[in-house]
Amino acid sequence: MVKKLTFCLLAILLLGGCGAKANLPKIELSSNRQDFKFPVGTEFQVVLPSNQTTGFEWQVNDITAGVLEQVSNIYKISDKYNNVVGAGGEEIWTFRVLQVERSHIVMKYLRPWDKLEVANEFLVTINGNPGDDGLATYLGKISSNTGDAKIDDCFVTEDGDKFGIVPVTKGKIEDPGVKAKVAEFINKNILVEIRGTMVDPAGDCNSKQLIVSEIQAK
Repeated sequence: MVKKLTFCLLAILLLGGCGAKANLPKIELSSNRQDFKFPVGTEFQVVLPSNQTTGFEWQVNDITAGVLEQVSNIYKISDKYNNVVGAGGEEIWTFRVLQVERSHIVMKYLRPWDKLEVANEFLVTINGNPGDDGLATYLGKISSNTGDAKIDDCFVTEDGDKFGIVPVTKGKIEDPGVKAKVAEFINKNILVEIRGTMVDPAGDCNSKQLIVSEIQAK
């Protein structure tokens, strides 16, 4: 009995408990633009092929603040990608669910010193609606940009983040419905929900720009 207790105590010291911790849910590159359901407090991992000897690495381009949080990220060499040209291993990103709301993670594979050359992109939604289209969603207000800015309109989120906004194009023409909504809410101090796809322009507004597909008052 004493030997058994001693063995268990040793296991606690070495493994953090007598039983092995269950593996966290894993989301891989093949799940790009899919939706996953997780309850509050769940930790999950995004596992993506990477070769940091090339200078490229994955970065979180956008995450729904207050709903999801990044816990950690590591890079490790993996035999799993031996047959993938240029892939030396994988990056493992761990996230935690803080609230059950529609949220998203957008990641880009790039060199940190050259954010305009994006080799790959990855987006998943967490606790999205059935048939979620994967568009990023923000709450905030629309305002005019400064006179010398490259982007006319800006959006300021409730968390204080700022980015430029332009309507999505349909047949090379900016969506007139989105343009009308921007004109309706700009500089009116009205809280709106805005949905679209984030890109990285070289200009102002924190070097971020949202291609807007939907706007509605909240």
